[in-house]
Amino acid sequence: MDRSTRILATRLLLAGGVISLTAPASADFIKDSKASLELRNFYFNRDYRQTNAAQSKQEEWAQGFLLRYESGFTDGLIGVGFDAIGLLGVKLDSSPDRAGSGLLKRHSDTSKGAQDEYGELGLTAKLRASKSTLKLGTLLPKLPTVLANDSRLLPQTFKGGQLTSLELEGLTVDAGRLTQVNQRDSSDYEDMGITRTG
Repeated sequence: MDRSTRILATRLLLAGGVISLTAPASADFIKDSKASLELRNFYFNRDYRQTNAAQSKQEEWAQGFLLRYESGFTDGLIGVGFDAIGLLGVKLDSSPDRAGSGLLKRHSDTSKGAQDEYGELGLTAKLRASKSTLKLGTLLPKLPTVLANDSRLLPQTFKGGQLTSLELEGLTVDAGRLTQVNQRDSSDYEDMGITRTG
């Protein structure tokens, strides 16, 4: 999260906390909370031996752990809550000549192949007023314009802010700004930009 987004998140959380102090915290913050643990065992095999590729095949096997937590909201004019996601990928089988499937994070020295494990902890602050919710921090958007890729061991994640409003009946308005992306086989965020071809 860049500095300006952190400052905005801090101000919004403080404002939400002050407004929420006018009424006692509701049991909904805890009662509406939910947590889940998902285990993924993923084997990937792609054979290039019929082509003239530099690498004859990609073959890796890994175990993934996805721990998700979503709180409810505090009571008051502006409800405050937070979400968290913990991701861990563990190598079960790979070798330098078979790495690169997008399943596991590679060593910076690619001749060493995949790392034994990689992971991420993502936190998201959220504010709710009326029928609108603002989220700041780690996001896994599922929108027509941007969709977090979840086709390997661990999902792709983004940093930024997202506002979802249901104020008008029958209309959902989504607005936001994503500043960084963490690919599905990485634990390092990188700045987002537009890729041009041709």
